[in-house]
Amino acid sequence: MTSREVLQAALALPAEERIELIEELEASLPAQMAPSTLALINERGARARAGEPGIPGEEVFAEARRR
Repeated sequence: MTSREVLQAALALPAEERIELIEELEASLPAQMAPSTLALINERGARARAGEPGIPGEEVFAEARRR
């Protein structure tokens, strides 16, 4: 399964399950990660838990391809 397929499957999950997935992925990250990166992950997780909609995967990947 490609990372894109994993993303599409994750986006199809209910919000509560996506939040759980975010938390599990965050917990799996190396401890040496930059504090600014962890802060961003925590901020986005908090916004997701608050019910704020995220950015659709297609938009994220399109932006990444443009850079």
